[in-house]
Amino acid sequence: MEEFFVQGDKETALSLANSPLCNRDNTLIPESQVGFIDFIITPSMNLLGDMLDALLLVQHEEASATANKKVPFTKVRRPWEPRLNENKNRWKALVKPVITPDIDNALTEGDEAAEEGEKEEKEGSTSSTPAIENGAPLELEEEAEDDAEEDAEVSISITAPTSISVEPVSEESKSKFDLSEEKLEQLESHTKGGEGNGEVK
Repeated sequence: MEEFFVQGDKETALSLANSPLCNRDNTLIPESQVGFIDFIITPSMNLLGDMLDALLLVQHEEASATANKKVPFTKVRRPWEPRLNENKNRWKALVKPVITPDIDNALTEGDEAAEEGEKEEKEGSTSSTPAIENGAPLELEEEAEDDAEEDAEVSISITAPTSISVEPVSEESKSKFDLSEEKLEQLESHTKGGEGNGEVK
């Protein structure tokens, strides 16, 4: 790792951004070694082993054709695999466990707080809004009922005239409405009897 860190020191002196794994102040060596083995060393060595197998297979087929007999082919051994696994396990043992926050519980607590806030907002809006029944606020219905009761309590009084004047009936009206003398006398008596008390009989 020292060669990486030397490069990082030079980059820092030149005010350049540090390349990956080159900052000696914040690079985690065990983690970087495990990642280096998994993503660089192991794939590269496997590729080299496959290339050797392909080259040797061509030579083996040529030799078999020359000898006019088929000889079984054996792939190249990979002696680096046990050493790589051993080295990786040694670095893994030095990796410090990372304590991650409990995101699920944090989200649950946040959801509960949000639900409580929404519930309080709904309760506040419900208390400030008049109750609705049959499409109209109850307060408006109560006010309408009070107005109707007040209107019902108002009494309407009509005062009848204290006297009624009856003009003489013409002869033409008598003949037209068939008014006899007897009926005229009855009409006059009723009119005189109602004077002074405001009633018409």
